[in-house]
Amino acid sequence: MKHRISISLAAASVAALLTFTSCKKDIPFNDAGANGNSDVALSREAAITSPDRIDAIVKDLSLDSYSFSFNQAIPTAGITRTGYGADNYYVFADPQDLICPEPIRLRYKKIPLYKRPNFIVPTCPDMSIDIVRLKEIQQIMVKADPKQYGSLQQIRISNGGAALASGQVIKNYSTMQLDKFDGLTKDLDPSRFVMLNATDNAKGGLFTRGTYGYADLYTLIFRPYKLTLKDIIKPTIKGCFDPLILKTIRERLVESNPAMYKSLTVTQLPQDKSIGMLY
Repeated sequence: MKHRISISLAAASVAALLTFTSCKKDIPFNDAGANGNSDVALSREAAITSPDRIDAIVKDLSLDSYSFSFNQAIPTAGITRTGYGADNYYVFADPQDLICPEPIRLRYKKIPLYKRPNFIVPTCPDMSIDIVRLKEIQQIMVKADPKQYGSLQQIRISNGGAALASGQVIKNYSTMQLDKFDGLTKDLDPSRFVMLNATDNAKGGLFTRGTYGYADLYTLIFRPYKLTLKDIIKPTIKGCFDPLILKTIRERLVESNPAMYKSLTVTQLPQDKSIGMLY
């Protein structure tokens, strides 16, 4: 599904989920929209008692261990809502599993996959830490709408589960190339920052991809401080993690285009002053 993510750049500590400006499950979509927040927030009791096929499959899983979004419910297939499980996540895929070309594989040892919070049009990939359940749900989706979901493939992710993505998404990864922003940051450790949804190629800018860097936000932020992307992400977030690297990124962005980037600032995560965020 086509979508445009509206966060922007993320440098090592605070970033989020999907990587391409055009992610396709064979129909257009935007990042997970406004009507599904109540769906995602359903209590565990409601999920267990719901006459819903996906709920029946995931009923004994924690709500933060899977995430599925649909542009509309398909009640005849037992998909009664547009959102299931977590409304945000941040995981990694191996660039070799995504068939990324060598320049990307050499620069980036991990590729972030993420889902923005507070949006409900379907995201792509969708995720589950239990690949057996994911396969069952995939079969339901394909049977419900083979044209839309027939090309879905499983991608292994860092938490032991997998994400579902269409053949077009895999193709997008296979054509990824280094760009001007990679040139600006080639001397910086990509494990110390993450930039999310920074694509501005339509403006002839520096960014042609949705993610840069691969800071492990779970280890740095989410696990120690019991936070999620929903707690730290803001509509204008640009980057996260190592404050010194973020300051360097800001300086180089401002030098390249003062009018576009001079308003960026590096702030500290309230729970940890050693973690920075670029807004």
